[in-house]
Amino acid sequence: MDDIRMQIITNAAQECAEAGHGDCGPVVARAAEALCLSVGRTATLISQAQKRLGLAKPRKRRSDAGQSAITDAELETIAGTILHDRRAGKWMIPLQDTIDMLYEGGKIATRLSSNHVARLLRQRGLDGHSLAAPTPHVRMRTEHINAVFQMDASVCVLYKTPQGELLLLEEDGVHYKNKPGNLVRVMDQLLVRFVGTEHASNAIAVRFYTGGETTENALDFLMWMMTQRHDAQGNPMPLHGVPFTLYTDQGGCFKSAAFRNFCSAMGIKQEWHKPRNSRATGQVEVSQNIAERGFESRLRFLDPATITIARLNAMAELWMHKRNGTKKHSRHGMQPYVAWSTITTEHLRIAPSMELMRSLPASLAEPRQVSGNMTVSYALKKGQGSREYDLRYVPGVSPRSKVLVCVNPLAAPAVRVGVTDPATGEIVWHQVEPVAEGWMGYQAGAPVLGQSEFQAMPATPADERRARIAAQAFATPQGPATPTQVQAAQKAGTAPYVGQFDPFADIKAGAASLPTYLQRPGTQHAAAAPTVEAARMSVAAACKYMRQELGDAYDPSTYAWLTERHGSVGVPDDVVKGLVAARRQAMSAKPAAGGLRAVGGA
Repeated sequence: MDDIRMQIITNAAQECAEAGHGDCGPVVARAAEALCLSVGRTATLISQAQKRLGLAKPRKRRSDAGQSAITDAELETIAGTILHDRRAGKWMIPLQDTIDMLYEGGKIATRLSSNHVARLLRQRGLDGHSLAAPTPHVRMRTEHINAVFQMDASVCVLYKTPQGELLLLEEDGVHYKNKPGNLVRVMDQLLVRFVGTEHASNAIAVRFYTGGETTENALDFLMWMMTQRHDAQGNPMPLHGVPFTLYTDQGGCFKSAAFRNFCSAMGIKQEWHKPRNSRATGQVEVSQNIAERGFESRLRFLDPATITIARLNAMAELWMHKRNGTKKHSRHGMQPYVAWSTITTEHLRIAPSMELMRSLPASLAEPRQVSGNMTVSYALKKGQGSREYDLRYVPGVSPRSKVLVCVNPLAAPAVRVGVTDPATGEIVWHQVEPVAEGWMGYQAGAPVLGQSEFQAMPATPADERRARIAAQAFATPQGPATPTQVQAAQKAGTAPYVGQFDPFADIKAGAASLPTYLQRPGTQHAAAAPTVEAARMSVAAACKYMRQELGDAYDPSTYAWLTERHGSVGVPDDVVKGLVAARRQAMSAKPAAGGLRAVGGA
């Protein structure tokens, strides 16, 4: 386009920008005539020039911009229906089906397209991605070495055959561990990897067991982790001692009576994180992955015939020492063993012998009767002589009182005596202790792991939305449910939105609007009922039956009459019953004799 034509368009664009409403037509017409172009093409060129020159007027905003035919409350109902139908990380019910279901059920007043509703959900943070955002978590700290141990058990990539061989669980083979049907066949022979960590130093301990996540395996691993180990040259290694707190998941082996009693006797406070909150023990969960990738991945290059449990644990301990002694941790900048070695004497509680610890689960809380001189007898170890313990200063104890006695390994030969408080029914134990101090690169004001007085993060919008949705999903006749009621309903497995709408409303509506179908004439089927002959009995059996039914009214000539008519083929059951009925009818119809007669007269 030459300069003259460009100047005409530019001048026209400026005139249109200054012209009032409806005055642009003549300007465009003059420019079109000068350019020898159509009015429409000229208008387009002028509009493009206005945009380049910044003369174009902004488009007027619609008066109903930002408004929607569907309310925020209805959008939350839609989001809640989808959120509560999520299974195994998959959104089950399609959005369009949700809209149809709630519309027919009367929960939403307007039926919009799924694309428009999806856009509104995203704008308001009610889409699945926003609602699935995790709740903010609080980073915890420990105040000294051995303050907290974390433990976890996981099925590893090996299993033990009935012949005792250790084989890899092949991902594409018959023993793939994510195929439940195949897993069941080798469940009793699965190899379990127990991993423990010391929270402050992040030192890792690994050991393998067969037989699953049992209490026996969990106890043995904890005892082994607390016992000091030595390297190949006999030098003592770090990472040992009795922890003050043990943090685990809700596994049955960690909540069994024997495990809890053992921890109680050892002076270990147990903490369990909430179900489905494995992030709380994230350190040991990550350590499971480190052990699987860093150690178990190497087993594929060994001859399976040479792998035994003893060799596996020996190699695992060697790998554990190497990693803890060479790999620097990003938080404190030291190797875990170096960090652990800064432990103070007051925090290093030396574990008793394995023999004593192994005897604890069986010997804990043994009942004893107080003697007349206010003493009880108790043997710390099997085979050792009993010792007497004076209970005169223990409150609530008298001769012949029943008490529970257990050994405190850290105060042996002292024992703990449990006395039942008659007022509350609780057992009061006599004797125990712990302490605190802050360092190791943790924030001074951070809450202490294992204590419950820390404050959680403020609730996020996603938390508030979930709370509102849950309150409506489990609403009561009095109104939205309270957080306590929501927790109780979820724990009880109550279905959401029960009684608030009919989940089959759209199906019923569709079925009710079906057309009346034309009935077609058919041909009658030729099937006929089969003929069933009555059961037969012998003449003798028939006569016996009739005699029982009729008594003295039975006619002896009946036998000959039945033999003549039926003979050896047998008498039909209905004939016998008909004869009995006929005889009874004849007897009831026979008139009784009238008048008086003399008895014994001349």
